[in-house]
Amino acid sequence: MDFPRERSTRLNHKLSKLGGWVSSILLIAGLLAILGGTACQSGLPGTISAQPERELPAVVMTGDEFRVTVTFTSPEDGFHAIGLTDVGPAGWDVSVDVAWTEPQAMLTHTPEPETAVYVWEGPHDAGVEFTAAYKIRVPVNAEPGVYTFSGSLEYYIEPSPAPSYKDEIAGDIQVTVS
Repeated sequence: MDFPRERSTRLNHKLSKLGGWVSSILLIAGLLAILGGTACQSGLPGTISAQPERELPAVVMTGDEFRVTVTFTSPEDGFHAIGLTDVGPAGWDVSVDVAWTEPQAMLTHTPEPETAVYVWEGPHDAGVEFTAAYKIRVPVNAEPGVYTFSGSLEYYIEPSPAPSYKDEIAGDIQVTVS
């Protein structure tokens, strides 16, 4: 008559072993969920955005110089180490000046003739509106057609060590040369 008891003991042992595995799996899954949640907050698209937006004229002529404006807003307190890079069509010459920014950028750069770079230090409070402008000249020998701009805004949100964020510049992306 010990048979049912022996069977019960073996079953309890198996369930205990299975319970250990289930507990381990649940613990690992929980840790992955926590780490996954942290990764989502550290710069994946859609979590935090300064919403940079470019403004271009619709039509320009060969030889014209025109103004490109990019605006964005600090999404949270501690907005710092801000880098704006905007790229015009190849061979179009860009001019940058810290005086064309609000709040005033601490640094400008044109690593390539068609590339505008602005850098702000910070930190800035949430809701601060930024404006950066640059001038770009259409070459006199530019073919009529549609030309595309691209760029991004990279930044950090304190406290340190802070994750970095990168937003593609939205708004106008093309200009027509007639």
